[in-house]
Amino acid sequence: MGRFAHKDVDVKVRITARPKEREIDGVSLQSLYPGAVRDVSPLLGSWLIAEEYAEPEMRSSNEDDASDYFSPHRPYPHDRRGQKF
Repeated sequence: MGRFAHKDVDVKVRITARPKEREIDGVSLQSLYPGAVRDVSPLLGSWLIAEEYAEPEMRSSNEDDASDYFSPHRPYPHDRRGQKF
């Protein structure tokens, strides 16, 4: 194993397309949907990126997860119509 290869380190990817495969190497891909951000193994992350099902996600916060953004519990911005500026 190379000096920088670590089994315990996950990579973060943003899913861009739903994989056509149901599973790969015994890992289910059913929960991967466009917009989702997932921590996956380096091997699975590389495969998802190579097959153009995902792109590397560089943001470190879960706040940026699209599933959180579209959550029904997300507060709506205040309606500013009628306010004087």
